[in-house]
Amino acid sequence: MPATFADLLRRYRLAGRLTQEALADRAGVSARSVRELEHGRTPRPSSVERLAAALDLTGGVRDEFVRAGTARYRPRRTPAPPAVPAPHQLPADLPDFVGRTGELAEIEAALRDARVVVVSGPPGVGKTALAVHVGNRVADAFPDGQLFAVLRDPAGDPVDPADVLADLLRDLDVDGSALPAGLDARATLFRSRLAGRRILILLDDAVSHTQVVPMLPAGAAAAVVTSRLPLTGLPGVAAVDLGPLAGPVAVDLLGRVAGAARVAAEPAAAAALVEVCGGLPLAVRVAGAKLAARPQWTLGILNERLADERGRLDELRHGDLAVRTGLRFVWRGLGAPAGRAFALLGALPVRSFPEWTVAALLDCAPSAGTAALEELVDSRLVDPTGPDQAGQPRYRFHDVSRLFARECRESTVDGPQWTTALARAAGGWLTRARSASAALHCEHFHLDDHHEPAGPEVPRPVAWFEAEREALVALVPACVDAGLTDHARRLAGRGADFFEFCAYYDDWRRVSEAALAGCRSAGDRTGTAAMLRSLGAALVELGDLDRAMSTLRQAKDLATEVSDRREGALAGKDLGFALGLAGRLPDAEAELRAAADGLADVGLPANRAIALSSLGFVRRERGDVAAAVRTLRSASTVARGCGDLFAQAYVGRGLAGVFLADGRPGEAERTAARAAALFDRVGDAIGAAQSRRVRGEALAREPARSAEARQVFTDVIDVFRRRGYDWGLALCELCLGEVEVREGVREAPARLHRALRYWTRENVPALQARTLVALADAAERDGAPDARRFLRRAHRLYVELSMPAADAVAARLAALSG
Repeated sequence: MPATFADLLRRYRLAGRLTQEALADRAGVSARSVRELEHGRTPRPSSVERLAAALDLTGGVRDEFVRAGTARYRPRRTPAPPAVPAPHQLPADLPDFVGRTGELAEIEAALRDARVVVVSGPPGVGKTALAVHVGNRVADAFPDGQLFAVLRDPAGDPVDPADVLADLLRDLDVDGSALPAGLDARATLFRSRLAGRRILILLDDAVSHTQVVPMLPAGAAAAVVTSRLPLTGLPGVAAVDLGPLAGPVAVDLLGRVAGAARVAAEPAAAAALVEVCGGLPLAVRVAGAKLAARPQWTLGILNERLADERGRLDELRHGDLAVRTGLRFVWRGLGAPAGRAFALLGALPVRSFPEWTVAALLDCAPSAGTAALEELVDSRLVDPTGPDQAGQPRYRFHDVSRLFARECRESTVDGPQWTTALARAAGGWLTRARSASAALHCEHFHLDDHHEPAGPEVPRPVAWFEAEREALVALVPACVDAGLTDHARRLAGRGADFFEFCAYYDDWRRVSEAALAGCRSAGDRTGTAAMLRSLGAALVELGDLDRAMSTLRQAKDLATEVSDRREGALAGKDLGFALGLAGRLPDAEAELRAAADGLADVGLPANRAIALSSLGFVRRERGDVAAAVRTLRSASTVARGCGDLFAQAYVGRGLAGVFLADGRPGEAERTAARAAALFDRVGDAIGAAQSRRVRGEALAREPARSAEARQVFTDVIDVFRRRGYDWGLALCELCLGEVEVREGVREAPARLHRALRYWTRENVPALQARTLVALADAAERDGAPDARRFLRRAHRLYVELSMPAADAVAARLAALSG
């Protein structure tokens, strides 16, 4: 005897571990109704459908449940309906469809198993094209026909599912007079008409789960649903999410539309064109159609027209095809906060952004910002990229969506409103950068912003800076353009902390130059002095010593003019360091002594320790090793007294170099190792590598440990090469070359010549001279006649620099001449 509806309802409710109240809540009926139905009350057809959906019933189980619940409403004898012509409503397949091989296989397999497939993706990504293509490919598996319905009206608004069902039922030969009046009744009739029939249904551009559920088939029928949303809440669906086409596939599509020979003739231009289109099939198709209609154009001409971002969406239009149209439909359907967030986010000069940015731009609570962002994600205008290095949820625009967002900003947000929003967002990055700098112990740029409220804690500061590096570089000129000079200056300063710390010296130079231009334009002389100092310090690290010294003198002079003793002392510290590297030792000593005193007066002990360390280096180079040791020990006391780990590590490295010059390699090695460990502790990879280079020099003084020294230098060279730190790389090549000369390695002169070219190009005479001496050693070893020439050049440089090493080189020259 067949199970009654009451039996089935109770069985499936208990199988789903649902109480009567929980099932009632999910089905939208009363708990009393569920109790009465389980005691034998006859259900209404609409209740049967709701309960089946609430119980997640599918396939034959669902059919049995619906039949038991609607038995009373079916005539005992139903004459067989007359044969109805099978509907064939799918649009024509695209003859130039390309790619999506994996997605096609997945969808076909699901459809042949009579399942529902949801194809999701952003506007213009080719959802409908894929659905139509696969529908035509599997048509033979659905002999009873295919139905097609668009679930948005021409204005982009969702169509009532009851109206869609009315159309579908008419397509299944239900007379208009026989159509039931409600959504549930029409859905029931629709499933009844599909019962036992192999029909494929394509529901295009769905808006929500609620809209789609009444039209989903059961039994032998299958469906493909396209939607910007993944609709993963639908039971038992196969979900396929589409992204942009890969470069070669997009070029293939371009060739099929514009002409394969034409595209093959300009491969570089074709690759550039599809990249500008972001791999979006609609944009590539528009570009191809435009080229096909203009045979006189080369691909390069269209690329030139698309180069201007402000007019790119105008260019991506041909006849009825337009990228902007679909985006506008989506944008108009957004709530007010999400629409404004879209416009403001698109105007930010960043390719990706963290979650908190939305609340900052909208000036709202974090929860409200997250809600607006989730609406943008659901609408596929913004894509999540997953957590970044620091663990922050991160998001990005597709390039075409970003261009449309900028248009929306220009049309809906006026200039002052945008400036205010940008200031809030920049402030968010700034406070977090300050927290990260403090956590890294790298606040040596010393912005005068400690009176401001502390930002959120940044538990992984290096990872945070790495994640936001691009944003920090891009925001500085954006703030300058918006008249936010103070934000630009402070962002550049906080960026400088990190860029120096992690050896991103080109980034440091770029933000300093941008902020400097802004300060000068705004008449901010104090800010100009600070940015001149920042730029000069970056140029020192880049090896451009002549420009660095000129820039740092300007910074110091301007600081004096505006009576900024703090800024003047900091500029003097950096200028003295540059002078020392350039071999101008008397000038360097005078500058660093004054800077150390000035930094003590303005209460910057960590920077004073660094200035004293540089002073110790200069005294070592001048031959006064005892004075150098005393200076470095004073620097060490200051650094320990202020508790700054970076300063302690920096001074330790300098002290190791002085021990080396004093003929104490064992002490130098141990001190350099401790400095490297301190740099590791604060996360400064470049500082640690520099300290290990000094340790390698100490090891090289002991012949029995030369192999160990070579390995140290090799490891450090790898670090510098990965970081793009050319100065450190050249210095380490010099150190390794000196060891290889002593060991008779034939490649040593080539390594030393590479270092010499760098020191010559960057005009670093002291290191030029040292490298020339090493080349003379190699020439003497090999019996080459160049030794005397190398030594003469080295002697001339040492004499010009007034360095004691000139005497030793002169003695060697005399010995060779004798």
